Amino acid sequence: MTSPKYKLIYFDYHWLAEPIRLLLSYVKEDFEDIRLDWEEWEKPDGKMDKSPYPYEKLPILEDAENGLKLGQSFSILRYLGRKHNLVGKSEMEAAKCDEYADVLKDILKDMEAMWEKDEKTTLDMKTKWLEKTIPRYYSVIESDLKKNGGKYLVGDAITWVDFLCAQMNQLFTVYPKTDVLANYPTIRQHQQLIFDLPDVKAWITKRPVNPYEW
Repeated sequence: MTSPKYKLIYFDYHWLAEPIRLLLSYVKEDFEDIRLDWEEWEKPDGKMDKSPYPYEKLPILEDAENGLKLGQSFSILRYLGRKHNLVGKSEMEAAKCDEYADVLKDILKDMEAMWEKDEKTTLDMKTKWLEKTIPRYYSVIESDLKKNGGKYLVGDAITWVDFLCAQMNQLFTVYPKTDVLANYPTIRQHQQLIFDLPDVKAWITKRPVNPYEW
């Protein structure tokens, strides 16, 4: 039995690695899904050796085909997108993929800013995020997606950013416990289309249960 071409190292969360898992499933690549213990990783005693991991951060993708060890989740997605022809059909389409990815990163950054704050500050920040950040970006994505036929974010074929968007929308709903897609039916339809792709759906069905759902 041959070893998987790819090895993906992350924690037992969806968070930054799940779009990568969805993409690898879609392109029918068997990959080794390695999940480290977050609590062990974060222990101040430093007993877990982080030196094998670039920048001492996860996720990490290892590609046995060429010996590449790559960090940074969005860089991993772009790399796999290029390798599997999921970057659009022109430089313009590739640039739009990057634009949507950076938009999703901005939304994620604003959401992560809520961490480790007191209850009132967190509530105030969440309200601002829901009333300003989400409409600011989602109204544009909803309009663009509708103009593009509602099926794909870029062009007339699936790209790597479709997996990122679908999973980030899930994260933005589950973590703040709010249905951020309530007013954006085209984005919701797009998310469901991606999750219903046969190989993606098969992965979702068999993947390890994540107690936190994010």
